Amino acid sequence: MKNIILLTDFSNSSKNAMHYALQLFANQTINFHLVYVHKASAFTSADLMTTGNDNLYASIVKSPKEDLEDLVVTLKNSFKNKKHTYTTHMDYDVFTDAVNQLVDTKNIDLIVMGTNGVTGADEVVFGSHTLNVIRKVICPTLIIPKDFKFIKPNNVLLPLDLKDQLTAQRLKNIVNVIGEGNGHFHVLRINQDNTDVTFDDQAVLKQLLQDSLYNYYNISNVPMHYVIDTYVQTNTIDLEVFIIQKTSFLERLFSGSPITKHSKIAVVPLFILHD
Repeated sequence: MKNIILLTDFSNSSKNAMHYALQLFANQTINFHLVYVHKASAFTSADLMTTGNDNLYASIVKSPKEDLEDLVVTLKNSFKNKKHTYTTHMDYDVFTDAVNQLVDTKNIDLIVMGTNGVTGADEVVFGSHTLNVIRKVICPTLIIPKDFKFIKPNNVLLPLDLKDQLTAQRLKNIVNVIGEGNGHFHVLRINQDNTDVTFDDQAVLKQLLQDSLYNYYNISNVPMHYVIDTYVQTNTIDLEVFIIQKTSFLERLFSGSPITKHSKIAVVPLFILHD
């Protein structure tokens, strides 16, 4: 049985991500952990002094707990699947600390969360929670764009830069999401400055996939975000996979990394793996 976290703030975006996950794993035995982390800073000391105990309990504990329970009922009724069970969790810790504790104690295999997509002129794709999960929680994470309707991930894009090593375990992680024997992989080894590449990607691909299940391309002297955007526009892609190097992610993020540039127009689910 797999254990999957469904992060929620009760927004339509988070509910849409849940719907995607329940359809994606319809044929697998899953224990879904619905997780809501309350923002403790939303309550000031003045609130604590002026609010009665009953009202405070209702605001901080009772209402979100009831919302989680109602959400479980809705999911069970909408997706009648005996292979799926649900556990609810509420926490008042720092957001990523709460998620990390569950990852460690509940043997979590995957985190699923929604994101709001491009917002106005700022082109904000990843909210603070999403970015913090990517940076601070070392667990495979599936990010579903707002309003994205479920499509079986038949075409998977896997772009690799010079720091990204394709291993059998990482490939298995992707196969575990899309289902064994399903999907076609589009693997792009992107060498922006024509540096010698020593990774034997095709040996790993041949180990786990039939030749007919993947295309492999070496691309040199072209910026990574340009390659990805062009490929997505000219090919049908249902899921994109990115490998994030923990030690360099902040540097890559704030210097205009390929994933940041590309994510501003990302319109399909992103599957994040960590180095």
